[in-house]
Amino acid sequence: MNRGYAGFYKGFYLRSSYEYAYAKFLDFNSIPWRYEEKTFDLGYKMYKPDFFIYNSTNELEKIVEVKSRNKTAIENALKSLETLESNYKIFCELISYEELLSIYSELPFTLNQTISEWINDDKTTINKSLHGSLNGHFNIMHSVATKKRIGEHTRKLWNSDSPAKQKMLEGLRNTGLAQKGKLKTLRIVRHCFKCGKEFQCLITSPKKFCSQQCSGSIAIQHATEEYVKQRTIVHIEIRDFIIKWSLENVELILSTPMNKIKTSISPLVKEIERRFGVKDLRVISKAVFGEDLGRKELIIFMKKVCNEKIC
Repeated sequence: MNRGYAGFYKGFYLRSSYEYAYAKFLDFNSIPWRYEEKTFDLGYKMYKPDFFIYNSTNELEKIVEVKSRNKTAIENALKSLETLESNYKIFCELISYEELLSIYSELPFTLNQTISEWINDDKTTINKSLHGSLNGHFNIMHSVATKKRIGEHTRKLWNSDSPAKQKMLEGLRNTGLAQKGKLKTLRIVRHCFKCGKEFQCLITSPKKFCSQQCSGSIAIQHATEEYVKQRTIVHIEIRDFIIKWSLENVELILSTPMNKIKTSISPLVKEIERRFGVKDLRVISKAVFGEDLGRKELIIFMKKVCNEKIC
């Protein structure tokens, strides 16, 4: 699942480009979310799901796990989600590459563009090493039963002549002690792109920042700028479409009483959802006025558009 491409987005350390694509979809639709917020004991393992989705009153609505097209990974994730849903009574959902393609079909930007944005943009944090608290399994302890199974499995490997044992031996040979006396890669001094502080790194390293804090700060800044830019464009398109729709339905708009607004504009809201992937009336109102003023102000705006046409 593009595991090599991890980085900060809005303060969360996302672990794949698909997770970034799903987070961007949530933000585009103004859906509140948090990432890896809690760890659950499933009885046979400790499990930390990806996304925790909340409603407008900050109540947890569902948990979403994002996976790629790997069948084994999807099967394992589904098993974990089913156990979590059964034990904790929380609705769970799995989003794979196919589901991402489907939800992105209604957005003004494509899934491939978003993934490329995450992987290729030099302003985005990309890190292939997950150390310390950034590791998804950080501070999650194995149960006594799990430790026992791991120990038994390791002993079987050492007592066998399998390829797995040869791989373990090769790993030991390539440890730091085994490297003694070999030619080391040169290190150089660079200046952090964020704070200007000097730091050392391998000459072959693409590292541009002195710390995760600096790289994350830049990633969040650019991600926020891109999000605002995309949102502004969509808001302009929504406002233009509302004006066009009003002019095509002048009689309906002008005859709409203030207690029948929802019924009259229902076809408009459905068409906006189909075209722009936005169904929240608060977002639609904000696209017109810059803030949520409600459906009454919206119908007044639409009536004004129609009256100006007649005049």
